[in-house]
Amino acid sequence: MSLLLAGVALSAATISLAGPGPQYWQTMRNAEQFKKLKPGDKIAYVCNQCKTVSEVTIESAEQAMDHCKEGATLTCPSCKMKVKVVVKGPPKNPSPQREVTYTNEKGEECFFVVKADEHK
Repeated sequence: MSLLLAGVALSAATISLAGPGPQYWQTMRNAEQFKKLKPGDKIAYVCNQCKTVSEVTIESAEQAMDHCKEGATLTCPSCKMKVKVVVKGPPKNPSPQREVTYTNEKGEECFFVVKADEHK
């Protein structure tokens, strides 16, 4: 029984590293949000694979826009997993209606991005 409780406690500790999840933070899900980023702004990568939050500093407008560019890849600084940027929605729709997601090699959402000062 104590082994079971230790396992549950360890799982809870691991999950808490990534925070309460995407419903808690305002995720960055469209190109308009990334266009507003300026050099020096901080964003956070939240990786569901390794359950970590990693802060990243935006160095240029181009780097910011790479986070919403269809087919681009990002790498989790902690577990080094590569994720692919996938934009959902009809291509002819305006940008705010197209949703940016990040998927693993199986096509499953596994990662999200938030503006760093929004999750403090």
